[in-house]
Amino acid sequence: MKLLRKIAILSSIALQMFSAATADAQELNARVNINYSSLSNTPTPVFQALQKDVTSFLNEHRWTNHTYDVNEKIECNVMITISDFNGVDKFTGTIQINQSRPIYYTSYNSPLLTFKESDNKLVFNYREGEPLEYVENHATSNLVQVLAYYANIILGYDYDTFSPLGGSEYFRKALRIALTSQSAGLEGWSAADNKQNSRYNLVDALLDKRFENLRLGQYHYHRLGLDAMPKDPDNARRKMLDALKYVQRSDRAKPNSLIVSLFFTAKSDEIVNVFSASPVPEKNEVMLILKEVDVANATKYQKIMQGN
Repeated sequence: MKLLRKIAILSSIALQMFSAATADAQELNARVNINYSSLSNTPTPVFQALQKDVTSFLNEHRWTNHTYDVNEKIECNVMITISDFNGVDKFTGTIQINQSRPIYYTSYNSPLLTFKESDNKLVFNYREGEPLEYVENHATSNLVQVLAYYANIILGYDYDTFSPLGGSEYFRKALRIALTSQSAGLEGWSAADNKQNSRYNLVDALLDKRFENLRLGQYHYHRLGLDAMPKDPDNARRKMLDALKYVQRSDRAKPNSLIVSLFFTAKSDEIVNVFSASPVPEKNEVMLILKEVDVANATKYQKIMQGN
C-alpha cells in the first residue's frame, strides 16, 4: 500500500513538472494557524512560539515505520482558535483539521477530511521554550496528546484511500491515545461527551464495524474512482457510484452519524462535479442514493441533473 501511495504522488508531481529532493522525511506537511483574534491586550510572541512549536512537532515527529520522500508528505491544515488565555500558560479553544489527497496523473488534491471539535474542548498548558515531547502510551501533556491523536487520524484517513481499511492501525493508535488521556484525567477526552464531534466519539465511530462499509467506500471512491478518472472516466464514475453504495450501507446501519456527515462535508461539491457528466440513468441512480444519505445537501445535488 505504501508503494501505491508513492506511485500516486510521484505521478501527480511528474505531471506538474515539479521536482523535489528525495531525502527521507516525516509523514505530514501540516500548515498550522493559531487564531487568537478574539483576545484583546494579549502579547503575540507566545502565540507565534506556539504556532512554531506545534508545526515542528507535527512535521518533524516520525509517526509511522514507513519511509516518506519530501514530496510524498500528507497535506493537512491545523487551525487552533484560542478563546481564552490566562496570561501565563493555560489556553482554551477549539481545533479544526483539514486534509486532502493527491489524485493520480493530475494536479488536483481531493478534500478528504474537515473536522472541528465541539466548542471549547481544547484545554492545554503551554509555556514558550518547553519542548513538546510525545511518549507513546504516556500522557505527557494535553497539547501533545491532542496533536498526536490528530496526526494518527490524518494518517488513518489517508491510508484508507490507498488500501481497503488500510488506516486501521492508525485509528487504533488514536484510540489508545484517547484512552491514555482519559486515564490521566486530561480534559476533552470523555467517552461520556454526548456531542458527536468529540475526540473519543470520532475514533470510536471510525473503528465501529458498522462504518467499515464507508471506509471501504473511501478506497473505492479514491483509488478505484478518482485515481482512474484521467484514463477511464466512465469506469471511474461507476466505481465512485459503488463507493456511494458502500456509504449508504453504513448510513442504513447507523443513520445520521458523524462519519457519514464528515464524508459528505468533504465530498459534496466533488460529487456534483463528477456526476454532472454522467448519462441520465447514472444520474438518477446517484440521486436516489444522495437523497437518502445526505438530505442536508439535497439542493446542491440538483445541479447534477442540470449538468451535461
